[in-house]
This record gives sequence, C-alpha cells and structure tokens, in this order.
Amino acid sequence: MEKVAMTAVMIALLTAPAHSQTMQQRQEERGSTVTKTPMQKLEEERAQRALQADRDYDAAMKRSKATTPSTATPSTAPDPWQNVRPSPSTAKKAN
Repeated sequence: MEKVAMTAVMIALLTAPAHSQTMQQRQEERGSTVTKTPMQKLEEERAQRALQADRDYDAAMKRSKATTPSTATPSTAPDPWQNVRPSPSTAKKAN
C-alpha cells in the first residue's frame, strides 16, 4: 500500500508543471485578463530592439547613399583624409 501511495504522489508531482503551463491558455479561452510571463516580455523587448536596429540600419544606408562620391558634388563629398592632409595654405609655405 505504501508503494501505491508513493507512486500516486510522484505522478501528481511530475504532472503539476505540465498542468500549470496550460493554465494561461485556459484563462485566455475564458476571456479573463492574462498577464504576460517574464519570458514573453523579454521576447517582445528583443523583437522591438531588433526592429529598431533594422530601422537604424536602413536610415544609415539611406544617408550613406546620399553622400557617396558618385552622387555627391566635389564640394559636398565628405573627405575622410581632411585631418591628415595639410591645408592648401601650409602646403604653399612648405614649397
């Protein structure tokens, strides 16, 4: 009899987590308010960050296409070497 009781207790303990996982689904079916689990909130935050990163990337690509040397005039094209090259006035003095 003791073995049967222990077996029943073990089965009850092992099925409790599976039962609690479906609790939220039953609440949704009944129409009561369901709060989001921490994992669901974390997944939503990750999705929002990924979406924002995609938007930032697209905006950066649009900005870089607008200033590429093929589309920009020489006066508006960015010069990545401007801090390395001497200015025209100091170049004339050195000669």
